[in-house]
Amino acid sequence: MADSGPLSAPILKVLPEIYQVAAETSLPLQALLAVAEDMHRPVREVLDRIQTVPDPGRAPSSFIPFLSRWVDLDWLTLPNPESVGSAAAGVPVARQRDLIACAATLSARRGTVDGLTRFLHLATGIPGFTIESVPGEFHIKVVVPSAAAGQLELVRRIVKGIKPAHVTDEIEVAGA
Repeated sequence: MADSGPLSAPILKVLPEIYQVAAETSLPLQALLAVAEDMHRPVREVLDRIQTVPDPGRAPSSFIPFLSRWVDLDWLTLPNPESVGSAAAGVPVARQRDLIACAATLSARRGTVDGLTRFLHLATGIPGFTIESVPGEFHIKVVVPSAAAGQLELVRRIVKGIKPAHVTDEIEVAGA
């Protein structure tokens, strides 16, 4: 961004009129304004795009872990300390963005069959999960579509984290 000199500096507009008038002829004041503009430019650039910070679709990828913590999804999006290998690296950033965007709805449906199904779909990016639940038995059976068979560790983490604590579970891959 090239500026056309200290007399067009945005900082000059917020200074008292006496400085604005003096800046027309004072070389030391013009130099001071130029330095002040250079120092404030990075902050102004951040503030110009501040509306993108809480938006999971537009936030920088480096900010997604913070947003995950903000909506209580860090238990899922951070790598699992009990796991070994690259499959344990957590949820891809694109999937995290979807989860963060839907966090309020997912939280409202937490502990329900519909909520668990939606959560699994968003986290894996694969539709077709079915959950079998018999009322009064306190047990669920999660049938994972074959396309998501490579994400079983993630599915297990989600099921353990979302289902009510008193409910037992089993996970099965469809067609296996």
